[in-house]
Amino acid sequence: MNKVAIAFRCVVILIILSMTTGCWDRKEMDDLALIMGSGIDLTDNGLIELSYQIALPTGIPSAVKSGGPQKKVVVISAKGNDIQEAVGRIQEQMSRYSYFGHREIFLIGENCARHGLNQIEDLFTRFPETRYNSYVLTTYGATAKEILSSPYQMELIPALAISKIQSSRLSFSVKFDKFLEDLSSPGTSPVTAAIRVVHKGTDKESIAIDRAAVYLGNKLSGFIPPDELQLLRWWIGDPYRLGFTIQAEPEDKDYKGTISVKSSKSRVKIKTLIKNEHPEAKVSFRTLVRVVSNNSRLDLNSARDRKIVEKQFSEQLHTRIERMLTHVQKEMKSDIFGISEEIHIEHPYYWKKIRDSWNDIFPGMPVTIEVDIQIEQIGKTQGRAYLRK
Repeated sequence: MNKVAIAFRCVVILIILSMTTGCWDRKEMDDLALIMGSGIDLTDNGLIELSYQIALPTGIPSAVKSGGPQKKVVVISAKGNDIQEAVGRIQEQMSRYSYFGHREIFLIGENCARHGLNQIEDLFTRFPETRYNSYVLTTYGATAKEILSSPYQMELIPALAISKIQSSRLSFSVKFDKFLEDLSSPGTSPVTAAIRVVHKGTDKESIAIDRAAVYLGNKLSGFIPPDELQLLRWWIGDPYRLGFTIQAEPEDKDYKGTISVKSSKSRVKIKTLIKNEHPEAKVSFRTLVRVVSNNSRLDLNSARDRKIVEKQFSEQLHTRIERMLTHVQKEMKSDIFGISEEIHIEHPYYWKKIRDSWNDIFPGMPVTIEVDIQIEQIGKTQGRAYLRK
C-alpha cells in the first residue's frame, strides 16, 4: 500500500470522526426547568403528591429587571400511586425537562414521614441525578407543598433561603448522604431539621427551622422542641455559638436574676461498658463558656460567686439534658446520639450479638450524664453599679 492510499484513508477516518463529534445528548438552558427544591407528601387517600419549586428566568438574579415585583418561582405538583407515576404527571404539565442539578433542599411531609420512607429510600438510591449534598428536612404542622409555596422576603428564591439557613453554623442541618447513611445503618436512627410555616395566612407569612425530626427506622417518631434542639447540637458535637441561660437568683423588682453564656470550647465523651451482658453508657459534657449577660446581683469577679454560678449551670443543664434524653430514649425510642456506634467501636463482639435487637435494648439502657461548666471569660472586669457591696 503506497503512501497516497494511506494518506487518503487517514483523511477519510478524520472526516468521519469529525462528523461524529459533538454534544449528542446536550440540552439547552431554554429547555430545562431548574428544580430548586422538591417535596413529597402522602394524601389522606394514600396517594403520593410530589411538588417542585422551579426557578423562573425572572427569578434568576442576573435576569431581574427593575420596574416592579416579578414572580420568581412556580410550584408544580401532581399525585400518583407511587413516586414515578407522580413524576410522570408533573412532567406532563411542564414545557421543559426537569433538571435536578441545582436542587438545594428536599422536604419530607410529616404525614409521609410517619407512614414510612421505603419509596423515598429506593428512589434516591437509584436516581442518578440525586444531589447528596442537598439538605433534607421534615415538615412540622404543614405539608411539603405548603412549605415550598410559602414566600420568603429576603431571598428571590425561597428554596435558596432554606438552603442558606441550613448552611449556617447556627442551624441544625442534615445532608442527604448522612440521612441515607443513618437510614441504612443498624442501630442508628436518622434525624433531620424540622421546618414549619409561621404567620400563616398573613402578609408576614414565612418559614422557621427551630425543631428536629426524629426517626425510628424509616418512620417519623416525633419532634425535638426548640429548647432541646441546642442540647442535641451540643451532644452530637456541633457546639458553635451555643448559648445557655439559667435562673441564678430569684427575680426581684430590679433584676431578673438570670445569667447567659456562650460556649467557646466544648467536648462530649461517650464511654460504654457491658455489665452482666447488658450495656450501659456514661456521657460527659465539658465546656468553657464566656458570660454575655449578667442580670443578677452576683459579682462574677469574685471567685466564690463564679463557682456558685458554674455549679448552677452544671446542675441546671444536667437536668435539661436528662429531660431531653428521657424524651428521646423513653418516648421516641430512637438512638440519635451515636451510642450504638460507640458500642460497636468499644465492644465489637458484643455488638454483633445485639445489633438486630438494639431498638428494643436502647429504650431501657442506663445512661449516666455528667456536666461540667467552667467560666472562662466574664467580659469587662470592672464592677457594676448594682453589685452588692
